Amino acid sequence: MNNFAEELAYWYLRFNGFLLLQNFVLHNLGNGNQRGSADSDLLAIRFLDVYEKVGGQDQDWDKEKFYDWGIDIDKFNLAFIAEVKSSKDLKKCCLEKSFLFKRLESALYRFGIFPKKEVGSIAKKLYNEKYISINSWIIAKLAVTEKQIDGPWLILTLSEIDEFIQKRIKSYQKDKYADRVYFPSSLLQYLTWKYGHFSTGNF
Repeated sequence: MNNFAEELAYWYLRFNGFLLLQNFVLHNLGNGNQRGSADSDLLAIRFLDVYEKVGGQDQDWDKEKFYDWGIDIDKFNLAFIAEVKSSKDLKKCCLEKSFLFKRLESALYRFGIFPKKEVGSIAKKLYNEKYISINSWIIAKLAVTEKQIDGPWLILTLSEIDEFIQKRIKSYQKDKYADRVYFPSSLLQYLTWKYGHFSTGNF
């Protein structure tokens, strides 16, 4: 079961046009007899021409945040390797461990964007960077956290996610509120009920 922070991160990316794979298991990352299995919280892909009538139009994306990261979503397909950490006491070393070379390599293989023979070299380039650009793709490491922790990854805080989701729900309050039970997330159903209920005057 995903924790609340992972669910918030999932819906932030989904509301920004991404297709997602949750809790991707990374088998046998250790050396020798050490299994070292782990998982990637979220693998997310966004195609350039994504569109949806309700909540998937140009004005709906969080473009300001992507521009802050230096990413133009109108020019590139995106592939994000996302790790979600909600602890207030999170240390930088924990994020560094989450984005080790083997983890990046496994995620890139799973994306299937690039030929297998190129994945190792791409993972090496990504290891030291927040993101890299290859042809029509931007490949990025995203850390979703309670607080700002600088490093070779993009940072998105839980407060930023909460603000964005609230704004999105209120932008389409009639549609989102009416269809809230179709969302496969109790957390999002609650947030849609909360923000939509007050906005539609049902209290």
